[in-house]
Amino acid sequence: MSELSVVITGGLHGVGASIVERFAQEQCQISIIANAKTADMSDIQSRFSDYRKMGSEVRVIPTNIMDDAAISQAIQKAASAHGGAIDVCINAALISQPMTYEETTIDKLDLFYQVNARSSYSMMRAALASLRQSPNPHVLNIAPPINLDPRVMGYRTAYTVTQYFRSMLTISLANAEEWRGIACNSLWPVKPFTDGGNLGIYQSHIDLNSGLKRMAMFSEAAYGVVTQPADRFNGEFFYDEEILDILGVSLTQFDVDAHHSLDANEPNFNTERVLDAAEALMD
Repeated sequence: MSELSVVITGGLHGVGASIVERFAQEQCQISIIANAKTADMSDIQSRFSDYRKMGSEVRVIPTNIMDDAAISQAIQKAASAHGGAIDVCINAALISQPMTYEETTIDKLDLFYQVNARSSYSMMRAALASLRQSPNPHVLNIAPPINLDPRVMGYRTAYTVTQYFRSMLTISLANAEEWRGIACNSLWPVKPFTDGGNLGIYQSHIDLNSGLKRMAMFSEAAYGVVTQPADRFNGEFFYDEEILDILGVSLTQFDVDAHHSLDANEPNFNTERVLDAAEALMD
């Protein structure tokens, strides 16, 4: 399935960038909604050159994702390039940083909420009219299944509760738009990745030190979900390995060197840079 019209937040780094690369391989038309001022443009231009060679058009729409009007304008720009329709809306932008309660000031909590939760609601709301014009519309939230286990909830509190807000939005939109044929699902990794972009909320009983895969498995799962008929899955919370197993995709292609090791408690990929960039937007 090629030439999908895709809008995505968080598409310049980490899991978002991996998802963009996977969709580019299928010649999709991708609009990355991001604060491009904080990006390494030389690296991005090199990547985008590779995407064009694949036959995909990928562009950045500079946007303050904490500004509703800016998000609405960005969605309009993305949709207008494809006859007004958007096929896929992906919310992948996030801030993840380990913080104790004492370290989590009200300003920090507000920042996490605006980036991880509120921007997702604003994106979905702004994209609805364009999604309704697609023959197979999907929203995909990079968000975890809700787990009230204190061993999970007590870790990165501001991050966890704002990500769970995004999870609840999945259920809300899936219910509200099902009759119009828009599917809304969530995707999350079972375990950390070996090559960065780790998202930090995992089931407490999972062994995080063995059987780890490359981030490419997650982006393959994202592509798999949104290329299904919109009436097949709706309001679901998938783990990457789970959905690929359902779709019959072999996981062995995402294996890594057995001697590769990863500290699962390491800070999220580019966390400090993302946090600094988001704070700059509030100045």
